[in-house]
Amino acid sequence: MILDCANDGNLREYLQKNFSKLQWIQKLCIARDTVHGLMYLHENNIAHRDLHSMNILIDNGRPIIADFGLSKQINETLMTSNSKVHGMPAYIEPQCFIDEKYRRDMKSDIYSFGVILWEISSGKPPFEFSRLREHIACKIALGVREIPIEGTPLKYIELYKNCWDTHPSQRPKAESVFKILKQFIVELSGGNYSTNRPELSVESFSTSRLNLPRTTLWINHGSYL
Repeated sequence: MILDCANDGNLREYLQKNFSKLQWIQKLCIARDTVHGLMYLHENNIAHRDLHSMNILIDNGRPIIADFGLSKQINETLMTSNSKVHGMPAYIEPQCFIDEKYRRDMKSDIYSFGVILWEISSGKPPFEFSRLREHIACKIALGVREIPIEGTPLKYIELYKNCWDTHPSQRPKAESVFKILKQFIVELSGGNYSTNRPELSVESFSTSRLNLPRTTLWINHGSYL
């Protein structure tokens, strides 16, 4: 579905405004719905390659992945040089800062999503006190990551650490992350949440359109509850 705006702004803005009111169930639902959209992209062999909290828009409390300017189908990605690192460094995997020939793919999205999971748990942007891109890139290349926030469920911490694992091959697939979050919601809510996965509603979606510069596609992830 292509829309002009989201009434709750982007995820970063939404967390800044509403974090003190959010319960863990709500945080988990935001995470689950976001990775569900990412899973749809990956199932269609598309890597977003620029996933961060300002590229996730919130409409009526529901996350929508947007801004596909760096997105590529994987066969294109493998043929394209990535010598210049684009995007927000706090969400970019260390390989991009170490190897100028490294090409971002679906595992890169999972790393970025791990950082987003941490951001959802903290309500703060990653490395918010590091203003220079170079400083952030250097920290990430050296293996520095944000520390867990007090009160965060251990299972959630384990999940985002697995997602931002230094080694791409050790990162889980989007589908696995989705299943873990869905089950976690059921456990945390005492089994009162439905685990039935609805049909994904995507209107006016065409993978060929991802080749257009700075295209913004909005994926409506449907309703779970």
